[in-house]
Amino acid sequence: LSFGEVLYVAVSSSMRPPVEEIVRVFEDEKGVSVKVSYGSSGSIYKQIVGGAPYHVFLSANEDYPKKLVEKGLADERTIKVFAYGKLVVFSLGRVESVPSALLKADRIAIANPRYAPYGKAGMEFLKNSGIYKKVRGRLVYGSNVGQAFQFVASGGVDVGIVSLSLAKVYGKGSYLQLPEGSYPTIKHVAVITSEGRDNKFAKVFLEFLTSERAKEILKKFGFGLP
Repeated sequence: LSFGEVLYVAVSSSMRPPVEEIVRVFEDEKGVSVKVSYGSSGSIYKQIVGGAPYHVFLSANEDYPKKLVEKGLADERTIKVFAYGKLVVFSLGRVESVPSALLKADRIAIANPRYAPYGKAGMEFLKNSGIYKKVRGRLVYGSNVGQAFQFVASGGVDVGIVSLSLAKVYGKGSYLQLPEGSYPTIKHVAVITSEGRDNKFAKVFLEFLTSERAKEILKKFGFGLP
C-alpha cells in the first residue's frame, strides 16, 4: 500500500454510529487512513458542489448523489443503495405511544427537512398521520438529525423524531419506531465523487460497505439492508 494515502469520506449524521465502527474495521484491514466528516446530506452536497475534496459521499437519499452526477461531480456507475434508515420518536422520559408522545410534548425536535432526508421523512410522517397541524408551532429544527437528537439528549426538548441508529446507541431514555409505511423509504446511498475517481481506496471502501462484516454492523445499529 502506498504510504500516506488518505480517503476522505463525507457521511450523513444518521450514519455516524455504524460508520465509526465500519471505518475502524476498514482501516485495520486495509492499512489506509480514513478521514470522515459528518453533516446533513444537503449541506455535504453543497460542500462538494463548492469544491470540498471528498472522495466518497454517503447520503441519506438518492437525490443528492444523482444531482452530483448531473453536475459531473460524481460517477453514476458507482451509485449504490447500501442501507435503509428507520425513524423513531425518542425521549428521555417514557414514550407510551407515538401520537401521544408528540401531542403531549411542548417542543419536538426534528432535522431541518430542507437539508436532511430524515427531517423530510419525519415531516411526511407528521402530515400523513394528521399530527402536523396540531404540532407545527412546537417544532424545533436541528441542522441535521444528529443535532435534533442532541436537543432531546441534552434535555432541552421533550421529544424528537430522529433516526433509530442514534436512539439505539444512546442507552438512555426510550423510543418507539414509527410505523413502517408511514413515511417515505429512507435510502442510504453511496457514490464516488469526481475527486475520488483516482483514489484506489474509494472503490475498495464502497465494496466493503456491502460486505458481510459491514452488513453485520449496519444491522446491529438498526439499519435495514437491501
